[in-house]
Amino acid sequence: MQFGFDSDVVYEMAYSDLGQQMLNAIGAEIYGEYIGQLSWMTIEEYRKFIARLGPSADSHVLEIGCGNGAAAVYLATSTGARVTGMDRSEAGLRFARELAKEKGLDGRAEFRAGDASREFPFADDSFTAIFANDTFSLIPDRAALLRQCHRVLRPGGRLLFTDPMVLCGIVTSEEIETRTWAGASCVTPHGENDRLLERIGFQLVSSEDLTESVVTVARRQASVFERYRQEIVAGMGQEIFDGLVRSTGMAERLADQKRLIRTAYLAEKAA
Repeated sequence: MQFGFDSDVVYEMAYSDLGQQMLNAIGAEIYGEYIGQLSWMTIEEYRKFIARLGPSADSHVLEIGCGNGAAAVYLATSTGARVTGMDRSEAGLRFARELAKEKGLDGRAEFRAGDASREFPFADDSFTAIFANDTFSLIPDRAALLRQCHRVLRPGGRLLFTDPMVLCGIVTSEEIETRTWAGASCVTPHGENDRLLERIGFQLVSSEDLTESVVTVARRQASVFERYRQEIVAGMGQEIFDGLVRSTGMAERLADQKRLIRTAYLAEKAA
């Protein structure tokens, strides 16, 4: 299957100065309160995630796929926890480091280059909590990823990740190609994440269907993209605009019909 665009190209454009300026302009209209997230996650949802992880000033939280660092910085400033963000995008990491410095978080928020499909650049038992928003679906070897999470998490620590590509119905190859226009993603059979967590040694604390957030955010995106059509085309090109519109529309359709659902998994490493 040929995907419409390379994900690295899309992310590099999103993390460029122009891309960040454009996202800041439209983010508040899409999310209500925008902290810089580039995902299906709303700020209300993120606050709920933070509460479930329960970080404090003594905690050290790892965010996998931290992007521009905005969510990690929000967590550090709102809880007092130490946060480390990991991402493979140097452009995103540059923004993250600048934001942490701007917020006076030197020493409490740091950002490391790392590929979640490889061994993490951290020692065993390094973190009290791990968070990943809509990132796991990009990694084909889910078991290896979970083993790395288990290795670097301290006993009793918690892992919370969301997967927006959980298969619950029949989806055609054309629908998947449109949905994953920005780069290859892994469609996960319903129940597979639960099985793998148990196999790796985690205890599943809870799972929650968050598919409605995809529907809500996608519909907002479609409206805002249309209003900002000229600016997006001028800044990123017609191909990017057309891809965004098609992909967002397909995400909304598959989520609304519950054929692809988004689920949050909260798991714990045995003490």
